[in-house]
Order: sequence, then C-alpha cells, then structure tokens
Amino acid sequence: MGFIAGIFVGTIALKKGFSLKRNYAEPCIDGAWMPVLMVILLVLAGCGSRAANDSPGGAGYGSYNQKSESYKASETLFDTENPMPSPGEPATDENSGAALTTDRKLIQTAWMELESRDYAQALAALEQMVTDCGGYIESRSEQGGSLYSSRYNARYASITARIPADKLETAMGAAGELCNVVSRSTDVADVTESYADTEARLKTLRLQEERLLEILSKATQLTDVLELESRLSDVRYQIESYEATLRNYDSRVSYSTLHITLQEVVEYSIINSPPQTLGQRLSDGFKDSMRMVKNSAENALVWLVTYLPLVLLWAVILAVVVWLVLRLVRRAQKAGKLPKVSRKGNPQAEAPAEQTAEEKKNG
Repeated sequence: MGFIAGIFVGTIALKKGFSLKRNYAEPCIDGAWMPVLMVILLVLAGCGSRAANDSPGGAGYGSYNQKSESYKASETLFDTENPMPSPGEPATDENSGAALTTDRKLIQTAWMELESRDYAQALAALEQMVTDCGGYIESRSEQGGSLYSSRYNARYASITARIPADKLETAMGAAGELCNVVSRSTDVADVTESYADTEARLKTLRLQEERLLEILSKATQLTDVLELESRLSDVRYQIESYEATLRNYDSRVSYSTLHITLQEVVEYSIINSPPQTLGQRLSDGFKDSMRMVKNSAENALVWLVTYLPLVLLWAVILAVVVWLVLRLVRRAQKAGKLPKVSRKGNPQAEAPAEQTAEEKKNG
C-alpha cells in the first residue's frame, strides 16, 4: 500500500512541475510534506491490518462463525465412525500395544473324528466327560438304520460342546482315551484388536449419551427436544449393539467350541506304515485282496440267507406255472387241436384213419 501511494503521489508531483533536476534552494516545508504524508499512510495501513486481525469477523459474520463452531462441535459429539478417547485415557500406540499383548482375546475351535465298537457306552462317556470338564452340550444329532428299522446299520453321532478355554486340551485328551481317534484339528482366532476397537466405540457412545442427556435437560424448544431424543435413540441402539458384540466375544473366548463326530465300527481303522520293499508291497496287496474276497463271500452268504425264503417262494410259483402250461399243451395235442412236435422241432404228419389189408401186410 505504501509503495502504491508513493507512486501515486510522485505522479501528481511530476504533473505539477516538480523536477529532480532542480538545484536551487526551496523552503523546508516543501521538502518535508512528502515524508510526513508517507509516514501517515504507513501508520493508517498498519492500524487497519491490526484491526482486521483482532476483529471476530465483523458484525455481519459473527453469527456465522459461531454457528460454524457449534456445527463442528456437534459433528465431533455425534461422530460414531471416529470415536474420541475418554478423558484421562491417552490413546497412544505404545499403551495400546502393551494392552493387546498382555490380554489377548483368543477364540479356540476344535474338531475330533472318533470311532468306537461300543457306540452307546462311548456316547454316554463323551457326554459325561463334557460335564466333568465344566462344559455343556450345545447340539447333538444321531443317525443310523438301527434306530429306525430292524435292519442293522452302523450308527453315527455328531456333538457340538462348549468347553472352558483352559480345559480344552484336557477334554480332547480324555476323548482320545475313550475312543479311537481318526483325526483331530484346532483353530485359534485372535479378536483382540476387534474387541479393543468395540470397547473404545462403546465408551465414546456412552460419553455421547451423557452429553445428550445433559443438553436435553436444558432444552426448551420442542424441535430441539425431538431432535435430541432422536439422536439419543440412535446412540442407545448402537450401545446395545456393541454390548451384544462384546458379550458374544466374551462367551466365545471363555468357552471354546469342540465338534465331535462318533462312528460305530466293527474294527478300528488301521494305520499302516508305507511299505519299504517290494516284498512288503506284494504282501500288503495280497492281504488286501484276500480281505476283499472274504468280505465279498460273507456278503454273498448273508444275502443268500436273507433272501432265500423269497427265492424259494418264487421258484415254487414258477414251477407250478410251467407244469400247468405243459399239461394244457399235452391235452390239446391229444384232442387233436394242436399238432405234435417232434424232438427236432418239426410237426409230425398225421397217419390216415383207415388202412387196407395189403398195406398192413406190406408194412
């Protein structure tokens, strides 16, 4: 501003006839008024900029700035996507990392495939084992032809049990002692970060609920009351949802899930070591083939004994039908209604009814 004012004043002075080439003496007042004018302009410019910085935005924009600040505060208050830390709890990476490592939230899930020769006793022992370990059976199902018909089929049971996390390995070891273990597996899911994040969001929502209740107690207009109650309802709904999520986490962390399948067998599964020589391979192959022959013969014998009465009944019925058909054919042939059939399959020619005496003699 000062530079522009100086150029403007210098232009006016040149138009009035002032020249820097003059070397004659002039009055002091003619040379002093220009610097004084420049100083006054600089002082005015400085005072104007300071007043602009110190003012809260002018009379016309004061209410707008207040509304903007209020809007930002309300956004911070109701922001559920980026929750704020609670007062007095600094959220630092080091503290959060230390908390996560000291208190891990682990969800354990295990599967066991068992088999037993005594199905009923093994199933009862497994249920008792779950109770002794402090757990409970969440679901159970049984299948098998022997349960629904007189014909026997191997039975099968599926059990889903909830076991305390610190006794899961004990329960699996006890189940292995009761039955023959075909397979077993364990899976561990770490939900520590998700659990901590849910807790932080829940704390923030509870803080928002307290602020909303405080504002609601001071509200006087009906529109403000309705809006605050609507926001309070949304916040409480989210609080209940997060509380249910934490309860689910706590239940799955404190009680592990054990899936057990029990198969009734006649002989336990045999785990053979891989053959090392040709002789061992030939021996194992011959044993397998003889076992298949034995099983096939046993199955054929069982099938024959099972269906023998039915086969005999149908054989008798078929024999009676054939006998009746042959008898009817012979009667028809004797009556002359059907030609007789020779052994070669050609019909025989009928002899004349009467023959002369000469033909009988010649014959």
